[in-house]
Amino acid sequence: MPIKAYGFALALAFLPAAAFAQTAAPQTAAPEARERVRAACAADVQKYCANVERAKGAMRGCLEAHETQLSDGCKAARAERAAARAKEKG
Repeated sequence: MPIKAYGFALALAFLPAAAFAQTAAPQTAAPEARERVRAACAADVQKYCANVERAKGAMRGCLEAHETQLSDGCKAARAERAAARAKEKG
C-alpha cells in the first residue's frame, strides 16, 4: 500500500474522533436555567407548541413565535436563560 493510502486511511480513522470532540463540548449554559424554563413554560408549551417536534431549536422557535402570548413566568425564565448564555459567551 503506498504511503499516501496509509495517510488517507489514518486521516479517516481520526475523522470521527475529531467530529465527536467538536459536538461533545460541555453545555455550561446553566442547566438549572434550562430546567427553570421547562418548568415555567410547560403550560405555554402545551398550549401553543403541543404539535411541535422536539428537534433542535424547534421548540425555541415555537416559543419565539408566540412570545407575546407567553405567561409572565415563562417570559422571565427565558430572559434569565438568555442572560446566562450571553454571560457565558461574553
